[in-house]
Amino acid sequence: MTNIHFEFNMHPQANYQEAKNLAFASRQLPDVFFNAQLTPDDEVTYGSQGYLIPLEDLIDKYAPNFKKRMEANPDIKKSITTMDGHIYALPLIIDQPRAFVPNRLWLNGDWMESLGITKLPETTDEFYELLKQFKNGDLNKNGKADEIPMSTVKLDNLEGVLLPAFGLLGREVEVKDGKVRFNPVQNEYKEYLSYLNKLFSEKLLDNEMFVQTSQQMAAKGNSNLVGTFVGSAPDLVLKVDKPEDNYKHPMLAPLTSPFNSEKLTLRASSIRRGTFAITNQNKYPEATMRWVDYLYSDEGSRLGFLGNSYKWLDDAKTKWTFVSPEGVTPEEYRAKLTPDVGGQLPLIKEREFDAKRDNGKGLDFNKMVDEKLNPYAQREYPDVYFTNEEQKRLNVVKTDIKTYVEQMEAKFVVGQEPFTKWDDYVSTINKMGLDEMLKIYQDAYDRWNQNK
Repeated sequence: MTNIHFEFNMHPQANYQEAKNLAFASRQLPDVFFNAQLTPDDEVTYGSQGYLIPLEDLIDKYAPNFKKRMEANPDIKKSITTMDGHIYALPLIIDQPRAFVPNRLWLNGDWMESLGITKLPETTDEFYELLKQFKNGDLNKNGKADEIPMSTVKLDNLEGVLLPAFGLLGREVEVKDGKVRFNPVQNEYKEYLSYLNKLFSEKLLDNEMFVQTSQQMAAKGNSNLVGTFVGSAPDLVLKVDKPEDNYKHPMLAPLTSPFNSEKLTLRASSIRRGTFAITNQNKYPEATMRWVDYLYSDEGSRLGFLGNSYKWLDDAKTKWTFVSPEGVTPEEYRAKLTPDVGGQLPLIKEREFDAKRDNGKGLDFNKMVDEKLNPYAQREYPDVYFTNEEQKRLNVVKTDIKTYVEQMEAKFVVGQEPFTKWDDYVSTINKMGLDEMLKIYQDAYDRWNQNK
């Protein structure tokens, strides 16, 4: 369509970040980063060093579709413009309710039915009791005690669904009443880790969670071994023969706990930064900008994330549905047609178009998330950029603190470190420069707040 040919240099997700960092370190840069997963740090650091070129003039001259999006929503430009006034990367723009709360907790409805349970847990204590019933009931009826009450991949996924029950929105910084705090040193975080430790030690939480892949978790689910899991849909883990069977497996609303009586859930940003950048190796930046700008048109966005895996059901274009060859699921077919099968692309996902999807007998995720999660969803910290000096300090201080927190929270959960050492853990983080890190985040938040 565009008469532009790309040779793609692909990397598995597992080592993509390493490959990206190596490309910058070795100066062996591609012309373009696409589905780029560039962090704000990458944009500020490599933009200021000249390896990523500024895009604002190219947008103004060669990107009418994206320019129109920015004019319609001023938050876009504000969210992607760094402190030096430049735009170094383009975003994914999402306007779909189901994407605002991507972390969802699902229950195995067949197991619930076997237990005769119809009321869903509303508190962490009730959830704990349900997991115990999942563990002790031989609910897959194979005569073995092999049920896994709850499975996940690493702690990151649990953070979005269980941490808010303890009153915290994330495992890094959060704004509370205008002040930035670091959640991993809060007492509520200790209670969250203590809760996970109880689940882990009683084998209510998958003891392979730190080492398994999402594919391995799905294999367990397909073998009817999993009672609860974090994911975007039941059929990504559990064996679901027909789309309507997804309805058997309920999604939990946000839980509360003895430490927090308010229902909360973490809301994702509608502007996902760092999806596309042009490097100083690119000989055709104008043509490259015209190329990517097509993906910000209505037609281009649909091509980008659907290909021809859908069709309109009427001439008036009021309803559309996925299509796929016989024997191939719509998602498998879409994965053969489009790069939008993981990561994030430079395009827009529209609420209006998404609302016209005919789900048939399948789940209406927009409606479900709008009813159960979005009323309680909050952002923990806005999309800010730091100055070059702030970013340099964060690269040192935050990296060390984050590494230490990740090591220690795993040790607390699996029981390698007793909670009697919690004060030592907090003291160590304070000595690593927490006050300096919080000041940088507070200053950036105050600047962002003034520019609203």
